[in-house]
Amino acid sequence: MKIAITGARGTVGKAVVQLCANAGHSTVQINRTPQDYDGTPNSEMRTADAANDFEATRKAFEGCDGVIHLAAIPDPVDKDDWKVHNNNVCSAFNGFYSAATLGIRNVCYASSVNAIGLSYSNQPLHLDYFPIDEEAPQRPTDSYALAKEEAEYQARSFVRWFPGMNISCMRIHEVLPLKDVQQEHKENWVGSAVRQLWGWVHPNAVARACLLAVEKADKVNGFEVFNVIAPTTTQSTPSEELAKKYFPHAEIRGDMSGNQAFWTTDKAKKILGWNHDEKE
Repeated sequence: MKIAITGARGTVGKAVVQLCANAGHSTVQINRTPQDYDGTPNSEMRTADAANDFEATRKAFEGCDGVIHLAAIPDPVDKDDWKVHNNNVCSAFNGFYSAATLGIRNVCYASSVNAIGLSYSNQPLHLDYFPIDEEAPQRPTDSYALAKEEAEYQARSFVRWFPGMNISCMRIHEVLPLKDVQQEHKENWVGSAVRQLWGWVHPNAVARACLLAVEKADKVNGFEVFNVIAPTTTQSTPSEELAKKYFPHAEIRGDMSGNQAFWTTDKAKKILGWNHDEKE
């Protein structure tokens, strides 16, 4: 396939580009500002500000068979809420609409576990149960989480608007090698570790999930949300102990006697055949 990748020079974008090349796909690397060719086989560089220029985004997608849409402001920290929200909502729409109007039916979108309302929330966290699945209630109280919830709603609408279109929304989280996230959690226990439920995911694992979502789009039932997170936390403390201490009102619905993640990824494994193989 020829796959358009927005946000191609980001952490996940670079991993996706390399994985696609290794798998024999052609890629179109799309970034907000111009970038020199990086030497990736069967790849070309195109420029489009997905949040602010629909026509450029649509043109950048021309000739492609699939889209992996990663372009977004990655967090709301020290940023204007209106800018974070508007950028990310418009970026999602322009990407989905560009693909749809070009007849590109296989789309993967980088959502976030924050779509349920999590680490950047401006109100106390209310989590109903662990491990969290894709059906968990969404209660955003910050600009970033709200934008991710709205982007997922857009995706759900687009597959009705353009029958035959498949959009996978990947709820990813703390995309870094384990040691880097552990250090971050150590330095900011409440704001980072607790409020992000001690989660992490390796960039290469995210890249595999994104590519599978495009390669196996026929297995996606129009619109799907997938948790894409490591199966373990950043801690050695049993997850059930952490849950009872910091979220005593949440129901424990599965075995969390070890350092199991606070999310379940069973859906991604069942539908896409995805596994998080990286241990560190």
